[in-house]
Amino acid sequence: MCYRIVSQPRVDLHIHSNRSDGFFSTRQIIDYARKIGLKAISITDHDDIAGLEEAQRYSQQQDIELIPGVELSAKFKSFDLHLLGYFFDPRNPQLNQYIEFFQQERLRRARKILELLKNHGIRLSLDLILKKSGQGSIGRPHIAEAMVEEGYVHSYQEAFNKYIGDGGPCCVPKYKITPGDAISLINQAGGVCVIAHPGMDISDDGLIDLIKLGLHGIETIHPRHTQQQVDHYREIIQKYQLLETGGSDCHAENKSPVMIGQFNIPYLLVEKMKARLGRQK
Repeated sequence: MCYRIVSQPRVDLHIHSNRSDGFFSTRQIIDYARKIGLKAISITDHDDIAGLEEAQRYSQQQDIELIPGVELSAKFKSFDLHLLGYFFDPRNPQLNQYIEFFQQERLRRARKILELLKNHGIRLSLDLILKKSGQGSIGRPHIAEAMVEEGYVHSYQEAFNKYIGDGGPCCVPKYKITPGDAISLINQAGGVCVIAHPGMDISDDGLIDLIKLGLHGIETIHPRHTQQQVDHYREIIQKYQLLETGGSDCHAENKSPVMIGQFNIPYLLVEKMKARLGRQK
């Protein structure tokens, strides 16, 4: 189901570029968003913010608002969580120090995965994987793409299902910080922290625990949320005076349809985020 709001300017606050596990460059995303009439977007790459300033300059030229965004990986009890940061300062030293550390952790993880793949007769060079990741975060999608390209598997999904997916023989867990640390990082950088797609990852009790840690908002609109979940999370937002966000979570990987803008929220919710931060609407 697609939750379109056509009576007000629309925004998509959850999009991935090829700096992490998305297909399109930041410029392509901005061009497409402008073409379909979005007023604002946020490119929320996994643990990567290095391309934000260049993207913001280009978005200004194209007359579309680009809200600084990032998706941080966190570990909470037995749950893997994704926390979205918005409106932070991309030059914040503490945040950049963490991102730099995490990039090195991703590199170490990729090396370990490649070593495990060798045991299964799959030989891929690190240089090839780095080339595919470009200047962004290196991850399993780049390894899967290389496996297809080199003829070891027939499809991206086969690479994950047989080798590098969660629980697979060549899977190496990703380094994760605690939700409290993630919230603190975004706070220190002047932004707000929102849990991504809670309907996929966490119970209500866990969500309440995150709110006590200082969580600012909940992503309600997401391709995998039902209308019942949307309504439920809106009740929690109202009860705890939280911010509401949403977006397409577009990756466009493996030739999947372009989801940008198909799941969106009204710009009014962006204005509420700015008001919470004490910024000019």
